[in-house]
Amino acid sequence: MSDTALTPHLLPGDRLTWQGKPTHTRALGKGFAIIRFVGWGMLACFALFLALGLANLDEMEGPFAPWLGVVLLSGGLFVAFALIAPAYARAANARTRYGVTRSRAMILQSGRDLKRFTIPKDGRITRVEGKDGAWSVLIQVPAHRTAQRSNTEHSGPPNPIGFGGLSEADAIAAETALTAIRGKGR
Repeated sequence: MSDTALTPHLLPGDRLTWQGKPTHTRALGKGFAIIRFVGWGMLACFALFLALGLANLDEMEGPFAPWLGVVLLSGGLFVAFALIAPAYARAANARTRYGVTRSRAMILQSGRDLKRFTIPKDGRITRVEGKDGAWSVLIQVPAHRTAQRSNTEHSGPPNPIGFGGLSEADAIAAETALTAIRGKGR
């Protein structure tokens, strides 16, 4: 446990019982898949406008700048969406740290956004292997009942939170540490 990124974020008296970081940083969320798709679409637009412009270059009348602007804009959007955005997401994922203290779990995202949470006694902890070989340890907290007028309704189950992108050994250790603190929140 030589990584000290979580140490400044510990509460007084807390001690880390487990800490880790994603080892599989190539997996991106669905939002980045859409952004990457748009970027590759911009590359297709770039190629199309460039080919059309170069094929008709001798027949072009008027200013040259609008055609060049469209070509450069589509090329720039390709670079931004298909190359820079996924690289930024991978870099942010690489700065993510996970930790478990004696009573809480912590997620430090992008090196600055800290989330602390406790696990109630009836919280469910599951270890799941992803398609890319990365393991996740998910914490499903039961939905709380919400009163609305005279009817009592069940709110839908909240999205699970947890640690993603772990190796199998780290996932087992994280699951063990999280199971040990279930119901010990303060």
